[in-house]
Amino acid sequence: MRAFGWLILILSIIGLVVISNVFFIVGQAQQAIVLEVGRPVRIINAPGTDQAGLHMKIPVYQQVQVLDKRNLGLDIEGIQVIASDQRRLQVDAFVRWRINDPLRYYQSFRTEMGATQQINTITIAAIRATLGDVPVPEIISGQRAALMNNIRESVNEELQRAGVDVIDVRIRQADLPQEVAEGVYNRMRTARLQEAQRIRSEGEERARLIRAQAEREKTVIEAQAREAAEKIRGEGDARATEIYATAYNKDPEFFRFQRALVACEKAIQQGTQLVISPGSMGICDQFFDSARAAGGTR
Repeated sequence: MRAFGWLILILSIIGLVVISNVFFIVGQAQQAIVLEVGRPVRIINAPGTDQAGLHMKIPVYQQVQVLDKRNLGLDIEGIQVIASDQRRLQVDAFVRWRINDPLRYYQSFRTEMGATQQINTITIAAIRATLGDVPVPEIISGQRAALMNNIRESVNEELQRAGVDVIDVRIRQADLPQEVAEGVYNRMRTARLQEAQRIRSEGEERARLIRAQAEREKTVIEAQAREAAEKIRGEGDARATEIYATAYNKDPEFFRFQRALVACEKAIQQGTQLVISPGSMGICDQFFDSARAAGGTR
């Protein structure tokens, strides 16, 4: 009885071993290559397919190489770069990539470690080649986005044949040695100050021209306004004289009387003290007599 129990145990262990070597699971974030003595024969759950789940293989004769289907990342630090102006930079970058052809990937690299080393080497070479063609100010604050795009295209071109798609290459940091950085920043500051001074001078010159133009226009407008005002005033005076003459001719006696009143009013100002005898109450009579005399001589 004990021997039968041992037999069942041994058979169970053998069954588990066989099952574990026959069946394997490929997750949603994975893709797998089935190998026969190192030769790829089948791809499972490649990009664009949905074959995740339980699969079978021939024990011992077939092996399974599981690869990641997700986007992968690689940090590259301390890249020494010499820019076109012969200044030295220390650059940190990162790469985002994915496996888009598992078969080519396996044939090119075999393992993820081999792929990482190759991507690291190609990216460093592309960064040095691209950044070596531009001066430091352009790398630090100029066309960095365009430079990173050029680096990505260069790395992608090298790795496409190996079944790798480079999604993005980013320069996280580009540092100058302290003494070089201070010199560059001082020159940049001086250049910006000169540019600001130039723009300010151009603005002041433009402002002077605008003010001079405005003054000329103001002078012309004022002269035209004065001319128009004098013309209108002359026409008004002429019209007033005409109206006055017409009215005077209609009733000369009345207008002589009015003149006498105006003359009397102007002769006796407010606050003037007069001493008049009872026989001289008609103080303004002389103005009326003068007006009548003037009218009679006409």
